[in-house]
Amino acid sequence: MTDNQALSDELEALQFALKTENEGYEYYKEASNRTDHPVTKKFFARLAEDEIEHIRLINEFHDSLSESGGSTEINVPETPEKFKVRLKTIFEDAKKNFKDNVKPDTGILEVYRHSMELETKAAEFYKERREVTKFESVKEFYDWLFHFESDHYAMLSETLSYLENPEQWYQNYENSIFEG
Repeated sequence: MTDNQALSDELEALQFALKTENEGYEYYKEASNRTDHPVTKKFFARLAEDEIEHIRLINEFHDSLSESGGSTEINVPETPEKFKVRLKTIFEDAKKNFKDNVKPDTGILEVYRHSMELETKAAEFYKERREVTKFESVKEFYDWLFHFESDHYAMLSETLSYLENPEQWYQNYENSIFEG
């Protein structure tokens, strides 16, 4: 594969990543807007903000890679805080509204499950692209995106557990504090 073909393939992959992140942003924004549940509203608004940051970085990286002919370097932001740290504020607010748990028939739990599928697909895409790219800076970028999407999945899973059974979630949460 020529360097020009490798660059073209990479730019195309970044366009696909951009499309995926835009779809995620729209989905999370809609999920945040369609619920009155404080945990869910705040949670999906936060995911939508993350997607906006990914979109900005992918656009920036795409343009830089295109202009440089593949020799660009990118300053990848620090790896995001671990998902449990990011969720702490959301769950502290939730504890104040403990009685407001989501009933399984609201449909929002299915939104969480679908969101987990979206994050899995995105993480798999970034992992796969990291393995095939010829550009070291792109590998680093895909690795950063992979870790971010993996944390999103973990956040979704943890929040879904809370929403399905808040009493059990708090019991497990408090036990982990005493054990850890």
